[in-house]
Amino acid sequence: MRKNLWMLLSLGLVAVLIFSACAATKTEQKPYKLSPQGTIIWEDEFEFNPPPREWKLIQVEVGAEFGFGFMRVEPGPFPSQSMFVYDEEPFGCSTKFEEREEEFFKRYLWTTALNLTMKILDKQKVKVLGEEGLAVVAEGTDPIKKEKAKSKVVFGKRGERVVAFYLTQWRSIDAPYDPSAFEIFDKFVASFKFLKKSFYEIL
Repeated sequence: MRKNLWMLLSLGLVAVLIFSACAATKTEQKPYKLSPQGTIIWEDEFEFNPPPREWKLIQVEVGAEFGFGFMRVEPGPFPSQSMFVYDEEPFGCSTKFEEREEEFFKRYLWTTALNLTMKILDKQKVKVLGEEGLAVVAEGTDPIKKEKAKSKVVFGKRGERVVAFYLTQWRSIDAPYDPSAFEIFDKFVASFKFLKKSFYEIL
């Protein structure tokens, strides 16, 4: 059953990638472009440094809408992959980071097909998007199915609204996590910039 869930998740991501590729072919437009400095500019709204080439660009449903991120399928026993995204509408509605964290994790596990109870390993205030934010690291294990997952979620602000970046790495229970994925994720978050005000900021 669990493997079927992972298969569905993977197929869903592939379907989104195919749909995105078809849409780009028909309109001859992509949702992003490369700047002369080598950064990615997404829909003229966000700018960030791309991860290494083995990370594949994806468009995936996050929060209440489709967002974007990167995914790396890695060698090793099933499941072995890492994925991170930027989420303009993270689960929950509170504008306070601690409360939003609780709201977020209640829904996040369900959407990522995780039947794990996540334990918070670390929580600390960080600077993100030029302001104070909150970084949370959590891990869950399933000893019966011999699987585990580790996530890092960084909450920040865009105007008065909470946005989030999150990375999840899946592994068999005996396989080590790859810390390089978390380093790449941190660099992505640190490079992320807003190029214009959001719809809500100009109301």
